[in-house]
Amino acid sequence: MSQQQQNGFCSRKEQIVSSLVEYLDPERRDKSPKGFIDEPILDLMHVINSHPDYYTTSSCSGRVAVYCEGLEKDIENPNSDPNNIEKTSKGGKWLYVSHDPIVIPELESHDQWIVELLFGQESSKVVFDNHRPANILNRQLIYFKFEPLILHIEASSQETAMHLLGAAYQVGYQNSGITPSRRHMLAIRSTHKIDTPIAYVENDKIHCLVDPAYLFLLLTMSNQKFEQNMDRMKVFEDAMKLELTKAKTKENWESKEDRRERKRLEGIAIKESMASKKKEDTTTVVEDLLEDITL
Repeated sequence: MSQQQQNGFCSRKEQIVSSLVEYLDPERRDKSPKGFIDEPILDLMHVINSHPDYYTTSSCSGRVAVYCEGLEKDIENPNSDPNNIEKTSKGGKWLYVSHDPIVIPELESHDQWIVELLFGQESSKVVFDNHRPANILNRQLIYFKFEPLILHIEASSQETAMHLLGAAYQVGYQNSGITPSRRHMLAIRSTHKIDTPIAYVENDKIHCLVDPAYLFLLLTMSNQKFEQNMDRMKVFEDAMKLELTKAKTKENWESKEDRRERKRLEGIAIKESMASKKKEDTTTVVEDLLEDITL
């Protein structure tokens, strides 16, 4: 890596790391939707950002969410039949998001609780029926999601990027990869994921495709995946601590050539010091003799 590339990497790292916000601060936000880093991922990020060859550009420790797709409309004729529509990826709405496992209360029935939890302010619009329109794939769908840890990391070189990718694979992040970019970017991801439709929107109503018992099952599964996600994150953190130790050792290590040159310079310095001392001693003897003669 050229010195210019190294300087560019270090400059970007300093700028990004210094802009991170680690807690809710009304006076300061980072670029994430929350405005600050997920607390469960802080220790791992500190280890990665302490490594001379890596830094995190974005992160999510994992989350469970309910997402409503963006509104669908016929672009050429917005007032046309709703069966003749084109989907859009914009304008979606998060009905529920949590970056922590869900604490499940002790209740005789979780039906109402889980509806209010997952659909939030839209819960009053939820209906459970057997209506399944033929064109359901063209409807505005609502998804239950569990998304595990994802880290975007810039490496200092192609070699260090491949090394980190190998470390990620070893701890179980099999969905990781190097992303196409002029820089050496990695996405660290696992396969702990749930992404399934649970409802659709019609006539300002949310028609559930599953019953409350199935919603509870999804929530229970997501809590299990949260635990697996945290365990794997800790293993990755330990692996990165080892990589950081190796990096620090490497910085303090010197090659045979460097050691030979250091010893040579130290030898020259000792000889010069001895020569200077000898000269000083000789001068002192001469001065003493002259003083004796004078006396």
